[in-house]
Amino acid sequence: MPDGRALVTERPGRVRLLERDRSLRDAPVAEVEVSEQGEGGLLGLALDPDFGENGLVYLYFTTPAEMQLERWRFEDDELHREADLIDGTIQAGVIHDSGRIAFGPDDALYVATGEAGQPQLAQDPQSLNGKYLRLEPEQYRGGATRPEIVSLGHRNPQGFAWEPGTDRLISTEHGPSGGDGPQGFDEINDIRAGANYGWPEVFGSDHGDFTAPLRVYEEAIAPSGATFVTSEGSEWTGDYLFATLRGEALRRIRIDSDRVAQDDALLEGEYGRLRTVVEGPDGALYVLTSNRDGRGSPVDGDDRILRVTPPG
Repeated sequence: MPDGRALVTERPGRVRLLERDRSLRDAPVAEVEVSEQGEGGLLGLALDPDFGENGLVYLYFTTPAEMQLERWRFEDDELHREADLIDGTIQAGVIHDSGRIAFGPDDALYVATGEAGQPQLAQDPQSLNGKYLRLEPEQYRGGATRPEIVSLGHRNPQGFAWEPGTDRLISTEHGPSGGDGPQGFDEINDIRAGANYGWPEVFGSDHGDFTAPLRVYEEAIAPSGATFVTSEGSEWTGDYLFATLRGEALRRIRIDSDRVAQDDALLEGEYGRLRTVVEGPDGALYVLTSNRDGRGSPVDGDDRILRVTPPG
């Protein structure tokens, strides 16, 4: 937030306040009624581009029947619900609920949706599942409306950020990694308006008539939340960093036009499953661990917020 504090979501529905001294306030600033079925819960949070003037906050979460995108207002250190923003249904499932939301350089609100365990929805042009969605300011500051579909053919996108200098939207996405089928094929994608990324028709490097990924990880790493390093004067300036769950690392990649020129694993195995990474106003990176989600091996102190300072 503009005053240096931060809002942090916890999957059971709590929104917590991280103070300027990096202590976590005991009492939540909001408790949202969510469904924690499977991979669900309170998943996404974004501050309005004019948050300093209007205090608006957007939350994305699962209910028993669907995904909900709502507008809330932050006043007197509490969040108060204002409105539901989606006219239509984003189906929720026990898997593949995606859940990341963020504002773009165009001040539009972007929403990543998974296919909720129903692969056919990703190719259905009428469904809001398996898509990247976009809401204009008059939509997210108004009432319920149907968002624009930016792209389709997504399985379970988990993180995205805009590349400095080009404003390209770069996304992480989980490939198939369970059961008797193919394993791995996690992706890094360049999200383009009107593009189809192929799921469930294709996956991996050979996309035929569909839009191919920038990078494919054939061994599953479960890439999640992502950010670009925008602060000047760092060795990592301009690099794309993303947390990995199964990979238990913070990956740093350098994108050169339409290819990944460098790919390094940081913190590998040191803190367990990593859920997301955000660049703070101080130029540091804030990383959330996710070891108490039923799939990790928590230790004393989990879960944590880690602060990583990029090298100068």
